Amino acid sequence: MLYKNVWKTLSKKWMQLLAIAIIIVMSSLTYTMMFYGISGIEVPTEEYLEQSNQEDFAIEMLNRVTEEELRDPDVAALASTGTFTLSDIKRADEGVFNRLITSRIDAVEKEMPDATIELRDLKAITYTLDGAEHRGLLIKESDTINRSYLEAGDRPNTNDEVALNKKYAEENGIEVGDMIDLGRPFTVSGFVLFPDYTLPLFDDNLFNLDPGSQTLLLMTDESFESIVGQESFRLSGVTDQTVETDLELPFVVSVMETENIIRSGAIYSEISSGKAMALGLSLFIVSIAVIIVAILISNMLEAERGQIGLLKAIGYSRRQIAAPYLVLILIFAFFMLIIGYFLGLYFANPLKELYLDFYLLPSITIAQSPLVFLTAVFAPLFFFALVAGGVIYKIMGESALVLLSPRDNVSLNRLSRLVSRLMKQASGKTKFKYLYAFKSTGSFLIFFLGILFSTILIIFALMMNGAVDRMTVGGLNDAVYEYEAYTDSTPTVEEGQEPFLTYTFAFVEDKLITLKGLSDDNTLFPLQNEDGDKLVPESGGVIVSSSLALKLGLETGQEIDVDLDGDTLTYPIIGIADEFSGDFAYLPRTELSELLSDGVTDSLFNGIYATERPNESDYPTILSRQGLIEQSESINQYMNFMMNVLIGGASLIAFSILFVLTALTVEKNYYVISLLKVMGYQKREVRSMILNSYFIYALVSALLSIPIALLTLRVIIVVFAEDYGLVLPLEFEWIYIVYTLGAVALLFFMSTFVSRRKIDQIPLQEVLKSYQE
Repeated sequence: MLYKNVWKTLSKKWMQLLAIAIIIVMSSLTYTMMFYGISGIEVPTEEYLEQSNQEDFAIEMLNRVTEEELRDPDVAALASTGTFTLSDIKRADEGVFNRLITSRIDAVEKEMPDATIELRDLKAITYTLDGAEHRGLLIKESDTINRSYLEAGDRPNTNDEVALNKKYAEENGIEVGDMIDLGRPFTVSGFVLFPDYTLPLFDDNLFNLDPGSQTLLLMTDESFESIVGQESFRLSGVTDQTVETDLELPFVVSVMETENIIRSGAIYSEISSGKAMALGLSLFIVSIAVIIVAILISNMLEAERGQIGLLKAIGYSRRQIAAPYLVLILIFAFFMLIIGYFLGLYFANPLKELYLDFYLLPSITIAQSPLVFLTAVFAPLFFFALVAGGVIYKIMGESALVLLSPRDNVSLNRLSRLVSRLMKQASGKTKFKYLYAFKSTGSFLIFFLGILFSTILIIFALMMNGAVDRMTVGGLNDAVYEYEAYTDSTPTVEEGQEPFLTYTFAFVEDKLITLKGLSDDNTLFPLQNEDGDKLVPESGGVIVSSSLALKLGLETGQEIDVDLDGDTLTYPIIGIADEFSGDFAYLPRTELSELLSDGVTDSLFNGIYATERPNESDYPTILSRQGLIEQSESINQYMNFMMNVLIGGASLIAFSILFVLTALTVEKNYYVISLLKVMGYQKREVRSMILNSYFIYALVSALLSIPIALLTLRVIIVVFAEDYGLVLPLEFEWIYIVYTLGAVALLFFMSTFVSRRKIDQIPLQEVLKSYQE
């Protein structure tokens, strides 16, 4: 009989239970989906990286000879002809190049005797596929470190074969055995992965990730050497000892452990932070559900104090009375958690595939784990049992006489007293309206936390809007040129072309940067600051990119020291260009040319901006501006999807919280509402007095949450900048406050629609029943 009565009571609250069910399901779903989705790549990734002997650290080194290396007569002879970069020396005399690399490896191994060091040789190329520009990074097969891994097919055995990424092949409909034109035709022999490129980053720009238009490539050594492209080198190392990251060697730019390298180590932080985030989000969401359930149970038991007191008076024990409430609530929570678990299992595979859209990793079929099931279902269920049991135990502990007696009005809590003092000059109606929300401190706390959580997600999603564009294309949308081309010779500059000069071995505050020399009358690649004002390189001054300025804390007017070929030059910053795609410092081309040629000439250049595609024989590396913009579309789509997920999840949680709390408020004040109507208040006034205080508090909570959200995002930006050297150009605009408040207002009125109708339906006669009782 007791179970039947409790079931009848709960069934009347099906709408509140439905909203609570959504929150409980989201808790289990979030944990299960993220854990299984991440585990689907974690297990095979660990085996793959161990099998392929992934580097423990990487050494970025100067791509030019040092003063010490110039003491070698052969090196000095090549440098005297203008051949001083490693790639130039390799083309001119491979024997000298090999001797240089061997000496560098020996120098590193002398500092780290327990380490094994190998050269990593790479070439970046561009080619046309199906009428669109694509990028490839050729990686030379290594001997022991970072060995290639075949997902399907075979490694190239002949000079007309190539292996590429499986994801790239899927995106472009390429199968093993097909032909692909990389300047000359190659047969696809297999699908390959490289352990030092779990993210296909070909440059410093994190968001230039498009698995459909860029791929890693493996060829025979002979084909690698014959392909024309921008060649680069670094050293890879493995060791069982602590990595020495402060090598004082003249050719060493930086030494980074793998877990701190975006292209290879990001997967480690993704896995660890993903699992921690899954558990944290799940606990946070289930905590909200538990507190709301506790409030629901408390309200139910308070409404039935008389009946409970009567049952105790006729001999029912506390356990007998409490069991139906606790058992039915736990059964309800159990089934919701089970539903959430299987929904999470269903969505785990799409989440795994989403990771594999960008991470170049093997994957396995997701298998269920008893531990995940227990964590996703029984851990929160135990939490439910403790809290619900505690609430029931407390109320059931009162004597039958106390339960049968009417409860005295509870005195104001501290929060209510504070608000009351602030409103001491207000009318009684206004005081009633704005104090009513504070009658239950617990209810108001969960209300505030729900708004806080939702606001943080909404603000983050809004600030991410446009961030990818700023990082990927930057000033490309405002540029006039169509092609950016690089040369190793000195071709004639034709009409519609503007030369520029780049030097990638300069330092500012021990940070490697790229110096770029632009013509004074440059029109094809105009620079501008964040306000849209034009910036022109001037002699004796330097313009820096926004990413460099943010990393080093630079400001306009500040002087910086630029280390260039052993010389230190001091420049005032005359402007900060709105550019996030790299760490650049801009000078007049003539000035940079004189610096690099020791005053011999002011006309050096190694690249051009052009309105028409230049001759490939003069410019072996040609980048299409439109192609670069199109490559950012994939990551843009991903970020837009994530933004919609964040806003959708935040809205669903906020809606459920507001709906349950306002519905419980109406139920708890059933007779108060009837009394207000008897006193002559109109329906609109009653709705305002009972519910509209929540609306004001929702807006105030959202406003208070915005600085917390901004502080949280600031911490994220600093961590990325310090640990990975990556600047996330998140921008906050004041209009976002309006959008956030608008979203909160919309959620409030949607969630309180049912409660408002219920207020209108409460008859005046209910107050008479209250007095009769």
